[in-house]
Amino acid sequence: ESLSAVSAGVVKKIAKGFGITILFLGFIAVAGVLWPPAQAPLPPSQRHYVITKVHVIDVASGTVGPLQSVTMADGRITEIGADAGRPLAHEIDGHGGFLIPGLWDMHSHSLQLSPPLHFPLQVANGVTSVRDMMGCPEETDSLIACEGDKRRWTKAAENGRLVSPRFIGAASFYFDDPEMTPEEAESRARLYARRGVDYLKVYNRISRPAYFQLAKVSRELGVPMVGHLPKAVSLGEAITAGQSSFEHARLFLQEGFARADNWRQGKLDEVPPTDLATAMVTERDVAACDRLFTLMAAKNVWFVPTHVTREEDARADDPTYLNDERLGYADPLSLWAWKDDASATRSRYPGQRGREALRSYFEKGLELTGRAHDAGVPILVGTDTIIGGFRMHDEMRLLVRAGLSPAAVLRAATLEAARYAGKEEDFGTIEAGKQADLVLLSANPLEDIANTRAISDVFIAGHHYDRALLDRLLAFTKEQAHHPANWIKMLWGFARSSVRSSL
Repeated sequence: ESLSAVSAGVVKKIAKGFGITILFLGFIAVAGVLWPPAQAPLPPSQRHYVITKVHVIDVASGTVGPLQSVTMADGRITEIGADAGRPLAHEIDGHGGFLIPGLWDMHSHSLQLSPPLHFPLQVANGVTSVRDMMGCPEETDSLIACEGDKRRWTKAAENGRLVSPRFIGAASFYFDDPEMTPEEAESRARLYARRGVDYLKVYNRISRPAYFQLAKVSRELGVPMVGHLPKAVSLGEAITAGQSSFEHARLFLQEGFARADNWRQGKLDEVPPTDLATAMVTERDVAACDRLFTLMAAKNVWFVPTHVTREEDARADDPTYLNDERLGYADPLSLWAWKDDASATRSRYPGQRGREALRSYFEKGLELTGRAHDAGVPILVGTDTIIGGFRMHDEMRLLVRAGLSPAAVLRAATLEAARYAGKEEDFGTIEAGKQADLVLLSANPLEDIANTRAISDVFIAGHHYDRALLDRLLAFTKEQAHHPANWIKMLWGFARSSVRSSL
């Protein structure tokens, strides 16, 4: 009895301690959810500036202008020339640097927590506009940023009340359900259109009937169809149906594959991934690929290769890559997902053969992008990955490696992006009357595209982020990436998100 009494006492103490622990953890969780979100340090309210002693990069011609001054007021460029400037303008010494239009990331994703976790990193890297490539299944969501959020954030950024790039386009939640009927696809497209999305995004598994019905309603609504090329549809068919942009470097590897029809029909589903990747690199229908390049160029269909995503595959076993110090700016949930993807890639493509297949796949993708560009296919710059601000510059470097000139890459990240969005009257080049979205570099990007990293100042709608403020944004992002409250908020948002039931 004495032993039983002692045991009972121990159990009671453990239960009590466990209960206290649960209560404490619950308190921490509630506190994290209710913790007010931090705001990144804002730029000054001043919006009348003159940048002196600066070379203006003409991205249209790929040339460097003479030393001159650029004046901006109320968010627009007002004057360019040797004597530009007004007495009331705040002067910024350009120190002989190089002024380029703000960079546009044309494949980005945003979450409800992006204002403290992601946007400051983009701005600190000279990204002034983004095309967001995934919306919400419903009108609101606890995890994913929805159309209304993006419109609100853009307005706040333009007014200097939020550190954020502009959202120049927002896609719907993706169409990927293989069981979706054509009628359901049309109904969902009309719902998204009423909500004000700019694009209808298609993904890998949508069926042929649903895809072609979606293409029909896309044309009717005037809401372009963008995204992946579904496996069940050929690239030629998708171009003819009206899809306006295609994402990811695997596009031409799959479509120029000599056995592409067999692959689309599922006849190669049992082939091991390493063997299939190798076959797509080595078994090429060059003539078919060239015909697709010609068709895309003739139809002005855009390609966003996001080579950084294939680089992630190719370097999934590279310790240097996996321990990139820049990953310290990534929030823990995104970093976990990124590392989990790398682990899955290593498992799916095991051993030396797997690594060699992925590296060859990556290199062939670069080669095909270069050939597509030479054939006149319009190229855009997008990241589709964590630490998007940093990776924007990585993607531009890879496009040069693919064979594009630094001038062509810079044009793709600025003027071509504005043309794609139909906003070239306001963005894309440095001209009087255009929006004052600018990046001041200390080195010439036309000589080396890596010089786009040499950022001294950023302007968004005329709001000035000097180097000291950009450094504060970087420090803020790293701090927020590891703040426990943001981790809790993200988990809580994921637990309640309608996206979970749609995956």
